[in-house]
Amino acid sequence: MSKSLAPINDINLKIFDEICEEQFKNIDLECILISIIDNVPSDALPHLAEQYHVTGNEGWIQSKNDIDKRSLIKNAIKMHRHKGTKYSIERVFQTLSLDGEVIEWFEYGGNPYYFKVAVDIFNQIISQDTEQNLRDLINEYKNERSWLESVQINLCSLCSQKIYSTFTTEEHLEVIPKESV
Repeated sequence: MSKSLAPINDINLKIFDEICEEQFKNIDLECILISIIDNVPSDALPHLAEQYHVTGNEGWIQSKNDIDKRSLIKNAIKMHRHKGTKYSIERVFQTLSLDGEVIEWFEYGGNPYYFKVAVDIFNQIISQDTEQNLRDLINEYKNERSWLESVQINLCSLCSQKIYSTFTTEEHLEVIPKESV
């Protein structure tokens, strides 16, 4: 069966079909499929971020590398669908490879509609700008009626520590002759 779109006996459309096939056979169609984010070139990621509305405070500033940026774009629809919930903030942290936890007011006995955030940052230096960007990111995805009370940032370092231990026991036996008992 032929791939030709031309009807039978129409020579003009058959020639057009052959010319198109020859001209377009070397085009890489994978980069055109923008729904497969992993195949898109890196220079196209900012345009996709704008299309999926994740630029600026919505995660793009916090993205450190291409992997984080691609993950942010892939999860953009899910994050916007749940925007305004605790889940959305935690999902943003997960997407940006941050280990963060949202603690709501009733979990720590605070004022109603307030919440705290605890974030562990591994092997990084944090500046005042980074902290402000993190606050802006949280405010972007939080519920409008909720108030961010505090952000606790834990600077962590991954290292290996070798611990050795030894266990020694000692037993003393005293032998008493039978006649003296």
